[in-house]
Amino acid sequence: MPIEPGAKQGLTTETLETSRLLLDFLNAAYATRNQSGDPAPEGMSSHAARAAIYIHRHGERSIGQLAAGLGISYGWASRVVDELQAAGYVSRERDLRDHRVVRIRLNPAAIEAIERAYRWREKDVTEALRQLSSPEREGVRAFLRTITVRLREAPAERQ
Repeated sequence: MPIEPGAKQGLTTETLETSRLLLDFLNAAYATRNQSGDPAPEGMSSHAARAAIYIHRHGERSIGQLAAGLGISYGWASRVVDELQAAGYVSRERDLRDHRVVRIRLNPAAIEAIERAYRWREKDVTEALRQLSSPEREGVRAFLRTITVRLREAPAERQ
């Protein structure tokens, strides 16, 4: 692949376009978050909804693990957990082995609301995927899984 003018050596046009498309996707998702179908339940911030989805997907977490997983500060994660707890979505428990650590667990009653968030933009995603063959759809999912793992594991200076 040729290198786009102004791009760093070794960065292909394909890689650059893919990175731009990922950022465009994130920006579009964020910009349309308050439209009908927003995953955040009434009165809950999109940050809290994102945290609840993360806990649903990854299970019980400490506030530090939640902060790291969402890429936010410990203080911000603590405020988001306060919001989730006030809404009845999570409970906090002290770790039995280390009382300094607080574990966050999603309450069973919140699971239905969180699963509705997975259906956010369902029509748009379904229509976009419908244009692809089954192997292409699996390729999209494989790429998203791989890039997510790599970004989470990347040192801070690489992100």
